[in-house]
Amino acid sequence: MERAVLLAWVTGLGLLTWRELQQAPFKPPPPGRYLAASGLYALLGLLATWDEAAQIAALLAWGFDLALILQVLPQAAGGPAKTQQKTSQQPAGRTQTA
Repeated sequence: MERAVLLAWVTGLGLLTWRELQQAPFKPPPPGRYLAASGLYALLGLLATWDEAAQIAALLAWGFDLALILQVLPQAAGGPAKTQQKTSQQPAGRTQTA
C-alpha cells in the first residue's frame, strides 16, 4: 500500500503544478504548497506502514487528489485562489453626491 500512497503523492504534485500553471502561465506554485502537500502524503505514507491502516491511508491519499481535481481544498492546501469582487454599494449611512 505504500506504493499507492507514493503514486497518489506524485499525482497530487502533478495536479497541483498543472492547475497553478493554468491559472498563471510560467509561474510554478509557491514552495510552501509543495511542502504542505508532501508533508501530508509523508504522514499518510507513515500510516500506510501499519498493516491495519494501509488501505485507509491509500484511500485518503487518493481522496486528497480527488479533492484537488474538484477544487474543494482550502487555498493554503492547494485549493483555488479566492477572487475579490468589486461592489458598487456605498457604506451604510452615506449618500452619493453628484
